[in-house]
Amino acid sequence: MEQDRRSDSALWLEATSGTEAAFGVVYDRYRSRIFRRAYAQVLNTADAEDIVAVVFLEAWRRRKSVRFVDGSLLPWLLIVTTNVSLNTRRSIRRYDRLLASVPRGPQTVDPSREVEERIDGARMSERTRAALARLTAPERRVVDLCLIEGIPLADAAAALDMPLGSVKSRLSRARTKLRDGLGHAPWPDSAGAPASGDLEVLG
Repeated sequence: MEQDRRSDSALWLEATSGTEAAFGVVYDRYRSRIFRRAYAQVLNTADAEDIVAVVFLEAWRRRKSVRFVDGSLLPWLLIVTTNVSLNTRRSIRRYDRLLASVPRGPQTVDPSREVEERIDGARMSERTRAALARLTAPERRVVDLCLIEGIPLADAAAALDMPLGSVKSRLSRARTKLRDGLGHAPWPDSAGAPASGDLEVLG
């Protein structure tokens, strides 16, 4: 099937005017990208699928106020993905603490665990995840857009509706925290994170 080359903004205008198929095109265009970003943060297939659903539900709920960058909805969707993923991780931690307080029964092996850990090699090292966890939510949004997804600073600023200088300062603070957390260890070559060749962004 021939790829639809219409811009996201054009498709969104059609979708909000009652053309359901146009929303489907946007969904198909970015579903995999949003899933990979969500999975890289929550490391669970089911949770990542739930995040994808919430992100697009939120996009439709806020359809009159979504933000486009050069006609693309992707930067805005990635910001929402980060926000939803952070909220999901907080909920998971609360649930895990609750489970930890319950007496343990006989343990069984979860056969899906190995599959989840192998998907696209997306599992980050514990050290990398710990370094990212030190960032504030605003810093994490900038890191996800600029360092992980490779979106230009100016486009990230437009998507976040922030001055370019503010994005640069947040990115600078985030780099410092990541350098402190990672030391001289290379950033893992994995889906959802920059390749080792991109380490200059932390320099």
